[in-house]
Amino acid sequence: MPRTLEYFFDYVSPYSYLADAQLPGLLARTGAELVCRPMLLGGLMSETGNSPPATVPAKGRYMTTDLARWVDRYELPFAFNPHFPAKTITALRASLVALEEDPEGFVALKRALFRAVWVDKVDPGDPSSLKSVIDAAGLDADHLLARCAEPEIKARLKANTEEAAARGAFGAPTFFVGDQMFFGNDRLDFVEAALR
Repeated sequence: MPRTLEYFFDYVSPYSYLADAQLPGLLARTGAELVCRPMLLGGLMSETGNSPPATVPAKGRYMTTDLARWVDRYELPFAFNPHFPAKTITALRASLVALEEDPEGFVALKRALFRAVWVDKVDPGDPSSLKSVIDAAGLDADHLLARCAEPEIKARLKANTEEAAARGAFGAPTFFVGDQMFFGNDRLDFVEAALR
């Protein structure tokens, strides 16, 4: 029976973008089953007392250098989003709808949203921009965005965020293999070892 890898993420997190690009290879090597758990990073940080890098100037400056190193190592396209920290709540809710209705479509949407935010500098908080990204990913944007207003979808995102906090998460990306928690794209070696 394959091991399960739970993946809590938010599109606003550049480190989630970095990690997400590495997951296909990791899953192929381990045969693990991926369970995606979109969560609201701002809500998680508020709940856990964490603060964003920009509130600590030295941390913010370091993050720029650190991201450049990882992008170079992974050979990924990257452009820092001028809308950072962008509002991703609707994009996350749309992802939850896609995950429920069309898992393959969700994978395409997740990929498209990470690229839109961290390569194409799209503001995911802008309704027309978000609609364009969803449509370009091959999904019905009008349908997904209409469902984003449903109490059940709103509650699911809140529940994912609260569960992440309850299990010890404080940032994104956060991974769980059983009860073992791993934070950050730089812990994927440990994730892979745990899955094996």
